[in-house]
Amino acid sequence: MKWLKIGGVIFGALIVTALGIDAADTLTGSRSTLLGQLISSDAVLVCPKDMVEVQTASSFKCVDIYEASAGNKCPHQNPINEQETKENIESSECKTTSVSNVDAWRFITREQAQTVCMQAGKRLPNSDEWYVISVGTPDDTQKCNVLSNGVQKTAANSNCTSAVGVYDTIGNVWEWVSDDIINGQFQGRELPSSGYVTQVDSHGVATVTNSAHGSNLFYQDYLWSSKEGAYGMLRGGFYGSKSDAGVYAVHAQTLPTSAGTAIGFRCVK
Repeated sequence: MKWLKIGGVIFGALIVTALGIDAADTLTGSRSTLLGQLISSDAVLVCPKDMVEVQTASSFKCVDIYEASAGNKCPHQNPINEQETKENIESSECKTTSVSNVDAWRFITREQAQTVCMQAGKRLPNSDEWYVISVGTPDDTQKCNVLSNGVQKTAANSNCTSAVGVYDTIGNVWEWVSDDIINGQFQGRELPSSGYVTQVDSHGVATVTNSAHGSNLFYQDYLWSSKEGAYGMLRGGFYGSKSDAGVYAVHAQTLPTSAGTAIGFRCVK
């Protein structure tokens, strides 16, 4: 179905004005107006209630507002190991969601994160998409959870929000993205050696690093990389990253089968 946006309200192929429907036209057997039914229908929503629209994105429309968590029908709403994540995935009623003041879903590998996103009708973002989501998050150790001893509830840091309105892309937990790094190669180019970020590409991934000191332009963010091996990619930093965390912080030296207390994810669609 094609969609039409009129004055901020999105309708389907049915064009209200063309049919001569006004606010006084009622549905048979209903006290509601047809126009009112259209406006109040869930069909007019661009994104689900746990996601926010990203109008500047070309490859996706919506992103989880908060770090992904296990829904209330999951056997384990706060998985504490890989087995509990596996049991969640195997439960047909378990769906990942995105809500405030809950525990982020951790102890999850990259492929498991991709699976639970897909089971909810979403997917794991790639690195480029994650950067679009995260831009504008304050790279400030006082505003995001990067100086503590553990994970905090989702949205506990009300000022740690990006330009598009999502929480905690910096700190709290590292977030999986879908990309691979093979023998130091990322998207057809070689990543620099591990070090402080001093220059980035258009997607916020380091092209130049310095092993001795960081750059104020890139908020002392850090890249972890390796010239040998097959790795996944984590972005943003975690609760103990200190100033190494940030929108330019990338861990490209993590096995995609890794799972732990400081690794989480969020979904897009």
